[in-house]
Amino acid sequence: MKLTDQIKIRELKFKPKVEILENTVELNDIGISIPIPNGFTVDDGGIFESFKTEYVFPENSEFSKKDREDFKNRIFPPVFTLKKNNGRPIIACYLFDIRALKGGSNLNIRSINKFELMWTPYLAKKTNEVPMNAKRILKNDLTGALSTEYGFEYKIKNGTEPIPSSLRILTYEVGNFVLTFYLVYDNANDLKQTELDSFIDGIKTNGNNGYNSLWQKAKSMFNL
Repeated sequence: MKLTDQIKIRELKFKPKVEILENTVELNDIGISIPIPNGFTVDDGGIFESFKTEYVFPENSEFSKKDREDFKNRIFPPVFTLKKNNGRPIIACYLFDIRALKGGSNLNIRSINKFELMWTPYLAKKTNEVPMNAKRILKNDLTGALSTEYGFEYKIKNGTEPIPSSLRILTYEVGNFVLTFYLVYDNANDLKQTELDSFIDGIKTNGNNGYNSLWQKAKSMFNL
C-alpha cells in the first residue's frame, strides 16, 4: 500500500466533538478528558496551516516530486492542538480507528506506537539513533504507550537555519480507537519531564458514554 493511501485511511469520515473547558479538552464521543497544561492554550488551527505551508519535507528516493506533493496534500489537521507561548512545545491530538493502524493483525498499543515512530522518517529525517521501543503506560484505567525521543531538524522554506527539534509519540487504546498525541519541542522551547508527567496523569475518562455513538459512526463508515 502506498504511504499516501496509509494516510487517507486514517482520516475519520466524521469530526469528533471537541468541548474546550477552562482546564481540559473533552472528547465526549469517546468519553476522554485531556488536560490543558499550565501555560498552554488551544490553537486556532494556525499551527497546522503554517506547517503545511512552510515546512520542507525531507527528500526521499522512494518518492517522485508528485508523490511528495500527494503525501503533503493527504496530511489532515489534528482534532486539536495545544501550544505554549504562541508556539512550542506543541501537543497535536489525533484520533484514529484502530484498524487503520494495525489492519488485521493483533498488535498491542506498544507495537502500534513503535510503528508510528517507524513512519516518522517520511515526515522528518532523524538526527539521532532512536531505539524502536515504547514505554507502557497504565494510568487512570487507560492503557497507553510513550515513544522514545526522536530528533529531527525543522526546516522551513524561507531559508532560515533549521531548528533542531524533538518528537515523542503518546498513544492510548480507547475501545476501537487510538488516541494519539504528537509532542514537538526544542531546546529553547522544551517540554519538561514534569510537564509531560502531569499531562499523562491528567488524561482520564470523563464519565461520558458517547463512545458508543462514535463506534456506530465508524461501523457505518466501514459498512460493518
